[in-house]
Amino acid sequence: MIVALFTGPIAAVQVAEYLRKKEEFRKLQIHVFRTLMATRTTTLHFKHVEAMNLVELEFYNERKVMDCWRLYRNHLDDQAHIKRDVDSWDNDRNKLLIDLLYEMSISLGYSYDKSQIQKGVYYPTGYADIENENTETRKLWLEVLRGQRQIPMKAEVWTNQPPNTTPPEMPKKPDTNVTK
Repeated sequence: MIVALFTGPIAAVQVAEYLRKKEEFRKLQIHVFRTLMATRTTTLHFKHVEAMNLVELEFYNERKVMDCWRLYRNHLDDQAHIKRDVDSWDNDRNKLLIDLLYEMSISLGYSYDKSQIQKGVYYPTGYADIENENTETRKLWLEVLRGQRQIPMKAEVWTNQPPNTTPPEMPKKPDTNVTK
């Protein structure tokens, strides 16, 4: 009876601490999943990259998630595939990311299907246009800085005199009827 009197409260504190740590761990996993879901169309966003780097830490005990994460990471580093066919590489990248998000959703107890993950995202076309224009602008400026492209210029002479408003004289046609 005396042993039970002392071990009961200690066990209760240990169980409470275990449950608190488990809940904190789940919150961290949900944060990583939410961030990846929110940035799945903007994979170069720093939040997406940060969350990708946290998957290994927060889902280390989820074998299927870790398998998908490793496949996705290996694909991201496949420079030879990118150089061969960037469109094929991007399609595969997107599929692997959807697989990863799907496995994460299952491990967290959500009921998403792959179609929801792929199509259930809002990304205005204006954002895509801006991102493409910014990329093109950066590439063009890099070409200028590397000396591969010149900036087109037009030189004009500026004077302090007011502009001439009279039309210029037409050149006279040579007289072809003149006999010598």
